[in-house]
Amino acid sequence: MRRVKYLIKKLITLIITLLLVSAAAFTAFELIPGDSVTASLGTDYTEEAAEQLREELGLNRSLPERFFSWLWGAIRGDFGTSLQYRQPVSDLIADRLSVTMWLAVLSMAFVVVISIPLGILAARFRGGIADRVITLISQAAMAIPPFFLGILLTLVFGIMLSWFTPGAYVSIEQDPAGFFAYLIFPAVSVAIPKIAMTVKFLRSSVIRQMRLDYVRTARSKGNKESAVLIRHVLKNALIPVVTFLGMAAADVLAGSIIVEQVFGLPGIGRLLVVSISNRDYAVVQAIILYIAFAVVVINFLVDLLYQQLDPRVRLN
Repeated sequence: MRRVKYLIKKLITLIITLLLVSAAAFTAFELIPGDSVTASLGTDYTEEAAEQLREELGLNRSLPERFFSWLWGAIRGDFGTSLQYRQPVSDLIADRLSVTMWLAVLSMAFVVVISIPLGILAARFRGGIADRVITLISQAAMAIPPFFLGILLTLVFGIMLSWFTPGAYVSIEQDPAGFFAYLIFPAVSVAIPKIAMTVKFLRSSVIRQMRLDYVRTARSKGNKESAVLIRHVLKNALIPVVTFLGMAAADVLAGSIIVEQVFGLPGIGRLLVVSISNRDYAVVQAIILYIAFAVVVINFLVDLLYQQLDPRVRLN
């Protein structure tokens, strides 16, 4: 019963957050100088053409009318029509969402597979050579922005070594193998700073857990150090790390905007940049709502995961 109440409370919070973000995003663009209709018509602008386009798009209605109409459409998956691309916004986002999703999946796979062993290794041999080397590399990796890593990877592996052709993106429908091969380097550039931060969090968490009484009890029963780390310490040490991994996943799902620009990926981030520059507000509003949805849902899943990792965390 308590778990059901907890889930209902979280779902209500999710819905309220999305409504507030929707209202803020929709209203904000009304305050920005400029007119999307004017930008859309360009050199073909005339008062008659502008008035006709506003009539077609319903922009001559009041702000509350347009907001509730847009919100009702968004609930049904209809975000309107892009003024720049002249096609439904939902189709535009759907075409690019798979790129950002796969980039996020590969990036987070690299983060989990690499950071957890390194974090445990650094904590296991804290103060030793392995710990110092891992800590030094992690500090350096945290200081390098993902877009600069992308530029370096493109220079070294794309231009100098010719392991991939910069800008030669192929869709997953055309060539699945080529699609994933091209995504490896963007995923690495996104993952490396997050790997470094996860290693730091996990190392500190493991060291903190190793000083607790239950670890001494496990050792006194004759368990090997590696068994104590894996069977007893790791599960508890992962609890604070899960929060960071959730934020990292939300960040990647929101669209690694500059990284997508560096590698020429037609993802959500690149679409957002182009739409803002062209004042295509229908697309921008939909992407903002998507980003908010991704962040809220991931936080919701992280909260649920807490219950599995540590039953002591109360549902209320």
